[in-house]
Amino acid sequence: MLAVSNKISPLDLSQIVIRGSVGNLLDRLVENRITSDEAKSVIYQEAEDAFKNQVDDQTIVGYWQGEFWGKWMISAARVCRYLGHEDLRAFIDTAAHRLISYQRKDGYIGTYRDSGNVFACYRDKARAVVGWPCNWNWNIWCRKYTLWGLLEAYQLLGDQTVLNAAVRFADQLIGELHDHGIQLCDTGTFNGLPSGSIIKPMTLLWELTGSQRYLSFAVEAAESWDRPDGRIPNLIANARSKKPLHTWYPEPQTWAKAYELMSCLDGLLALYRATGTAKYMHAVETIHCLLEQDEKNILFSVGFNDIFAHAAPLINAVSEACDVIHWMRINYELFALTGQSRYMDLFELAFYNAFLASVYSDGRWGSRGVRSSGRHITSYQTGLRHNHCCVNNLPRGFMNMAQAAVMLEGDAICINLYSEWTAKITLPDGRMANINLGGSFLQEGHAVITVAITGGDPGSQDRSVPLKIRIPAWSHQTTVNVNSRSLTPPAGGYLSLDVTPGQTVLDVHFDLTPRLAIFPVEPVHYAPDDFRSQRWTLDATNPISYVPYEDMVWQRMHTLQVGPLLLARSKKIGHTEQTLFSGRSLCTPGMACRVTPQPLPGVCCGFLVALGDPDHLVRTVMCDYASAANDILDDPRSFCIYL
Repeated sequence: MLAVSNKISPLDLSQIVIRGSVGNLLDRLVENRITSDEAKSVIYQEAEDAFKNQVDDQTIVGYWQGEFWGKWMISAARVCRYLGHEDLRAFIDTAAHRLISYQRKDGYIGTYRDSGNVFACYRDKARAVVGWPCNWNWNIWCRKYTLWGLLEAYQLLGDQTVLNAAVRFADQLIGELHDHGIQLCDTGTFNGLPSGSIIKPMTLLWELTGSQRYLSFAVEAAESWDRPDGRIPNLIANARSKKPLHTWYPEPQTWAKAYELMSCLDGLLALYRATGTAKYMHAVETIHCLLEQDEKNILFSVGFNDIFAHAAPLINAVSEACDVIHWMRINYELFALTGQSRYMDLFELAFYNAFLASVYSDGRWGSRGVRSSGRHITSYQTGLRHNHCCVNNLPRGFMNMAQAAVMLEGDAICINLYSEWTAKITLPDGRMANINLGGSFLQEGHAVITVAITGGDPGSQDRSVPLKIRIPAWSHQTTVNVNSRSLTPPAGGYLSLDVTPGQTVLDVHFDLTPRLAIFPVEPVHYAPDDFRSQRWTLDATNPISYVPYEDMVWQRMHTLQVGPLLLARSKKIGHTEQTLFSGRSLCTPGMACRVTPQPLPGVCCGFLVALGDPDHLVRTVMCDYASAANDILDDPRSFCIYL
């Protein structure tokens, strides 16, 4: 039915297991947020209760308690496939039917009492309620996640009752808008970006039902972004200009919402697969390039605290967890469609840095935003204590990583990510490929890939299997030892091999030459009342998120990267405030740098760093950025990425 197929396809989640330090963190998060009794009775229940309480429109300011059920369900359904967890499957079945019990006769399910309350509130009236002039309305955004959650539950369960509920739900929304002459782009906050992201589940509903109504609705929404009048956000038309995204319209903080905009790009890619309409793909590819050029921050995510506000030259970086998850998602989808390794390079850097930093070490909570120094942002939302926009999305980020680690290009196995995992793959000819990826990739740049090809009919048993392994762009001197051969593939792209039946072992050494780099531009010093300063420091009354304005960095300093890892100094590994925030750089132009792996307690990867020459050495210890401050911290001066 799809007009365009992926060039490279994921495995079923049941075919892979993530192991090692990444797998341990994944397991803790899944246990605490999805599979445990507490997760089901407290976290899930709070999300479901939002449909009983319906408080999102109790004031002029619309809230978003309605998004959490769908986010939890999307993550839970994918985790269930990954684990093969029958108890979780049974709970998802019960949960889906309990949610359906809130469905009105006309099909509506929601946390807004008034389903027709879909327009942004007046800013002056909102100020009186929340203290600042927002224009929030998240009604259709919440319905997007509810629809998507129902569809993920249906794909897992195969229960027609769940699909029927999703159909009635979508029909009610489309009918309500059309009956009142309302265009989707006119609804919600941030110039309709959150509402427009419903393209993704509407396209999925078309795939599952074959009903043209849902595809037509998605196309109608997408075409509102290709307008001759230039109305915000006009994503498709503005992409053609190739101008930096933050310059499309004034005051990007009022419209250029990063998470929601990238959710719309994800929808455009789904719509491109469905229709083959080239301009949808071209728009996403162009905007992706603009984001990489102007919005990629020092943490390997994009945006500045959920706004596309020219983040690249901002030395005080902060990235919302939802932003890095959706940046990963866009790169994953573009990789699947094109096979271009640069997208997986960007996925890898985002995952091992900003994403993993967003997952707190105990697996119970996560960050609303990760900073480049101080501490990360911890928050609670909409009056809830157990569900959160970013935290509910974190398991989905891990599942995206599991999908990306190893994929299939026709009959070729594509190995993309190198932290430990095992996979059991059924090949197109019926044979089995059992793959174990071991070694110490993050700490030492070493991966051991064991591939065992078994089974098949007599005609296929002797045929070799194509194997492609990604050589990251950062690894300029990679060595691959296999079958008494030593290969030195170039950085970027894939090394292609043929694996014979039986067992083959590949010993891969990546280049961990440290990359010491000074911040590329002179930082601009923003006043305390500038929106960038305010979005960095946040509210001084929040005891677990605020960082004083005085602690912002305003001089050019260095960062250190080893392999895919950004490194940081942290009180967790023995640093003091004086060493972290002296205001003086440890580095001088052209300074030599040597890095030696050194296990350190409490972090994933530790390193001994020596700066300078033998006569004038500066020694320090550093850890992977993701481990530097991945907890709820009382101390606003806990870590720093800058040297």
